[in-house]
Amino acid sequence: MKKLIGLLFLLPLLFASCASNNTVKMTIASQQGDCVGVAPQKCLLVKKGSESNWTFFYNQIEGFDYKEGFEYVLEVKEEKVENPPADASSLRYILVKEISKTPTTSEGLPASINPVTENYQWVGRVLEKDEVNIGRGAAEGKISATVVKLVVTSSETDKFKEGDTIHAELITSPAIAPSIGGEYVFKAKDMHPAHALGVYMLETDVQDLTR
Repeated sequence: MKKLIGLLFLLPLLFASCASNNTVKMTIASQQGDCVGVAPQKCLLVKKGSESNWTFFYNQIEGFDYKEGFEYVLEVKEEKVENPPADASSLRYILVKEISKTPTTSEGLPASINPVTENYQWVGRVLEKDEVNIGRGAAEGKISATVVKLVVTSSETDKFKEGDTIHAELITSPAIAPSIGGEYVFKAKDMHPAHALGVYMLETDVQDLTR
């Protein structure tokens, strides 16, 4: 009888523990957005469960190593924090499993996150290919990148034309790894405003050229 009474006493505690440690599925967008918490910061954009709209996520997900340019689907434990500080969240998020990691640009992002930009697309033949260290400011230090020098064979932008020689800094994992002498379709997200090498394209993907 005493054991039964003890179990009945523990049941509410067990239910409360389960309720405060839920596992949820989260989709993480390929880009972060500017947001303001205690101070201006970068926030993840997430969809929880079956939500259809992206929302700013002001917390951290413990154990999750985010890389921009990839859309993630995660299984995350949502844990209640007892007596959190006044400027902190009452929930703690811990990575359980990374279900998928897809190199893509997430769709349906807020206009302020993914503004309409010029279509930097062209076809070019690779003249040189170098692995370099790119400075990104004191806070981020240097990162390695592949930069190709190429001659433009056709262009869909008025920033440069056929016959021009330009440089392009590639994304970490382009669809195609270009070779010297090869001709490819290049798609860049942005152009450096005043690079020492002249026309210098940023975050450039490379695709097969279909004749």
